[in-house]
Amino acid sequence: MNVANNNKPMNIMDMHVENYAPLSDGGPSNQEKQYYPYSHIGCDETGSGDFFGPLCVVACYIDERDYDWLASLNVRDPKLMTPQEVIEIAREIKDRLVYSLLILDNSHYNQMAAAGNNLANIKAKLYNQAVTNVMQKVAMKVDKKVVNQFVSPKTYYNYLKSEVIVVKDLSFEQKGEEQYFAIMCSSILSKYAFYQYFNNMSRSLKVKLPRGNTSSVVDHVAVSIAKKYGKKMLLKVTKTNMTNYKRIKDVI
Repeated sequence: MNVANNNKPMNIMDMHVENYAPLSDGGPSNQEKQYYPYSHIGCDETGSGDFFGPLCVVACYIDERDYDWLASLNVRDPKLMTPQEVIEIAREIKDRLVYSLLILDNSHYNQMAAAGNNLANIKAKLYNQAVTNVMQKVAMKVDKKVVNQFVSPKTYYNYLKSEVIVVKDLSFEQKGEEQYFAIMCSSILSKYAFYQYFNNMSRSLKVKLPRGNTSSVVDHVAVSIAKKYGKKMLLKVTKTNMTNYKRIKDVI
């Protein structure tokens, strides 16, 4: 599996934030929430629902000593945050926390999909690698390792049966970003990485790329890219196992 990761230098340009909405006032502060109070590792991803752009997975270690600092930054469920808030908090936490960032670009994502891996299979492999990386960085026993459940534990581990190293004592949670600082921070850092990558793709292609995979605009932009740069460009900037690609491949 060929992915960029933050265990090696990465050449990703800093993202411009002036086009994003102002900081929001809504949502409960973390002073009103009860979070898991002990050291733990969490993992989350961004990009799995986007036709354009990579799949970014982050695993993060949170020490008990980080809690007051994270609370002072008002770190919370990223679904309650604007993109600018995500970017600003990511810049605060990325140089202090122990984490592993894996970026699976579209070319390698499509190679894995063509080899028979579905999205859940790909995510399982990346989650396992990211958590393994963090455990190696922390280099001490961490009892709690938690991920948001996207398949049953049995299916998750079945996807990893050919992997050499498998983290076998994961906790699978629903809405873990509402309970665990490590999942919140993993989500924030994965979104930050995705925003940067996505922004650079838009600049390189000279087009404003849309997020998601459901609007007709997504298909329209993909068709225009294929007509301008050739069909092979879609292998480098889209996820070709999504229904969007099936809809447009006869048009292009």
